[in-house]
Amino acid sequence: MQLLRKRDREGFMVDAKSLQSDGFAEFDTACRSMDLNGKKSLVATPERSGAGLEVRSRATVPAIVRLALEDLKCFEVVEHQFAHWGVTFSNAVAIQPSNPAFFMGSGATVLMGAPKTGLIEVTFKHPVRSVSGLVTSSRRTVLSACDIDGNPIVQDEMPAPNLAGSNSPIAPRAPLRVKAPNIHRISFYAFDGQLIVDDFTFGF
Repeated sequence: MQLLRKRDREGFMVDAKSLQSDGFAEFDTACRSMDLNGKKSLVATPERSGAGLEVRSRATVPAIVRLALEDLKCFEVVEHQFAHWGVTFSNAVAIQPSNPAFFMGSGATVLMGAPKTGLIEVTFKHPVRSVSGLVTSSRRTVLSACDIDGNPIVQDEMPAPNLAGSNSPIAPRAPLRVKAPNIHRISFYAFDGQLIVDDFTFGF
């Protein structure tokens, strides 16, 4: 499947197997730090083996969690790699964009909506209060959040495309954020456009 084509620009081939793991924890495998507001934050690394998830002790939940997308492999289908944090993805693949319109810098790994274009969905096993990501898209993009019953509760919107090298007034890597109690599922939707997300974070 060919992805991220903009006019005559070539995109990417996706050919990767999905990986699975189970469980939920706040664990010592991640790098703890503080954010600019002095709140506890943590960088959550992918877990592929599933080994040791049941024997790790549960720690105090940090305020902010950032997923270490840079630790994913290029073209890796992203589903359960962060399930130990209660986070699962649907229709997402890790890429290192080479298309100039989506270029993030050498070696940068981001999430792209695939195989269905323009959509990334994320489900939280435990409710969160905030979700954010840096978005580059070929169409206007909406970040929407739902409760456990699937009812929409809050959304944020990027009103126009923001590809690199375009005449868009919106710079690439535009932040989209939602905040509300009891967020159980979110989606980035670019109305059939091409979409990538970087710096994915959520807060309890």
